[in-house]
Amino acid sequence: MKLLMITRKVDNHDALAGFAYNWVKKLGANLNKLYVISWQAGDSRDLPENIEVVFLPKNKFAKIFILPWEVFKLALKVDGVFCHMNPEYTILSWLPAKIFGKRIVSWYTHKQINWKRRLLELLTDKILTASKDSFRQPWFKNKVEVTGHGIDIEQFKTQNSPPEADAPLAQKLKINEDFNIISVGRISPTKDYESIIKALDILGNKQIHLVKSGEAGLPEVKFNRVKLKIIGDVILEVQRQYLDSLKQMVVAMDLGQQVEFVGWVANQQMPPYYQEADLFINMSGTGSVDKVVLEAMACQCLVLTSNEAFREILPKELMVEKNNPQKLAEKIKWLMDLPAEEKEAIIKSLRKIVVNDHNLDKLVLKIINQFK
Repeated sequence: MKLLMITRKVDNHDALAGFAYNWVKKLGANLNKLYVISWQAGDSRDLPENIEVVFLPKNKFAKIFILPWEVFKLALKVDGVFCHMNPEYTILSWLPAKIFGKRIVSWYTHKQINWKRRLLELLTDKILTASKDSFRQPWFKNKVEVTGHGIDIEQFKTQNSPPEADAPLAQKLKINEDFNIISVGRISPTKDYESIIKALDILGNKQIHLVKSGEAGLPEVKFNRVKLKIIGDVILEVQRQYLDSLKQMVVAMDLGQQVEFVGWVANQQMPPYYQEADLFINMSGTGSVDKVVLEAMACQCLVLTSNEAFREILPKELMVEKNNPQKLAEKIKWLMDLPAEEKEAIIKSLRKIVVNDHNLDKLVLKIINQFK
């Protein structure tokens, strides 16, 4: 089978769109030929020979005309068109694809409902989405299929080798170390980073005793302090003021030794950050299944999120209220106080959710089956 995929950017070193590189690679591994149109310039080196990438020019006006032309040229060579992410790709590719009778399958994961999403729904043959909340109020329910997200579980996994993973729990517990929290994503008010920072201030810079000596045969465990790494940056310069306000908040609360603004990190370099963290917090208000939460889960990291899209994915104990630092601090403390056996059971169950329901290998096959 031969397919055409249209996506925002193909670049393994990109922080935001780097995951799409793995989608392209995995999809191509199951096809005779994969043509890819990349809306933005990127780096497609090291992809297999059966994958051919076309990068559109930087000028947005030129893209509107060149993308349909590229689809027109490739339509006779492929069995169908897979439009990944933005509705514009479906809208612009619809006419040239249908001239040659090619099926269009669109991927959409966002709570937003605007005219472009409605037009996508009218034009496409099939809509794939990560969860029910990722494609809301559809006009044509028969077009929508919930497939789960696509996380590369070979890339995002626990740091331990299998023998080490079976080591006694006491050997894996941290003794007199910091409790490390991370949060990942673009810096924007909708991500509610201020609640995480305020929660750290509520917890205070204190040494916290977590496991009583002799309990379940485990040693006494102490965390010197709670630390936070915020991985990401602003996309729009108008949001720079929000980032500056977060940094000012950190200074005002005297949390400079506990909060670090890391900046962008390429997707392929993210696994160690998840693996070294004790807890991942996502306070996103996007309302769609955020892949960074699933990546953390796949790396067997504890997670807390306020994102409503995870209500049917995570146990209620791992859901938190948005804009409520006090409740968030209480949840963090609760997870810190959990016995090691309970933590172990939770993180294993989190990875199992991703492996079973949000596995990129399974998603790729679901995409291909849409064109058979």
